[in-house]
Amino acid sequence: RIMRHFFARLSLSGMMMKARLTALQASAAASTANAKIIHLLRHGEGTHNEACDDACTDDKYEDERYADAPLTERGKQQATHAGSILGSARLDLILSSPLTRALDTATRAHAVWSAANPSASEPKFVSLEHCREGLTYGVHPCNRRRQISEISKEYPNVDFSAITSNTDTIWNAKRAESEKELDARITLFLQWLNSREEKEVLVSTHCVFLHALLKRCASQTSWFNRGEVRSYIMTFD
Repeated sequence: RIMRHFFARLSLSGMMMKARLTALQASAAASTANAKIIHLLRHGEGTHNEACDDACTDDKYEDERYADAPLTERGKQQATHAGSILGSARLDLILSSPLTRALDTATRAHAVWSAANPSASEPKFVSLEHCREGLTYGVHPCNRRRQISEISKEYPNVDFSAITSNTDTIWNAKRAESEKELDARITLFLQWLNSREEKEVLVSTHCVFLHALLKRCASQTSWFNRGEVRSYIMTFD
């Protein structure tokens, strides 16, 4: 695989910080203390995606019937396939958006990976608000999460302690998130990631967030397909 080098400057705690993303090769490893292997995963197809595809319009994203949309059967298959793509990755952290489709995608991918790596230690599984969907997509009911007290019962193995509010304080039906606000959230995400000791991380998140992350860190504008995994080495200098 061709190696590509991506750069971003992050303003963290008042100092300028450089993060480098390098497309991962099979033989590569995060060999330095300030490097991590990051597997970026877009969630599988949700019921809201299916409805919009069938109707050939994005209007269905505004339908309350698809609030916190779960995966379709196709989405579940995509999540399972993502787990097989991870192969022998040495995961020690799984990070997910608290929206159901991202949590379910991560859970199903982890199950396949775990079955293929029976001797591996179980990775920590954490949910984080910073990697939720953003911009105009943030106003759609499909991107409004349920209460953590409800979600945590369905995903008892996930650590939700990093989310301080039981109710959704991010989603706003009347105002879309600005690019500046999304960029600030990406900074918080990268800062949180840099603070962790784990070396190989699976991140289950959303298309607009991933697009903004790679645009900022890689000057890339390609969109992730549903259930797609891309792997990188991230180095914080």
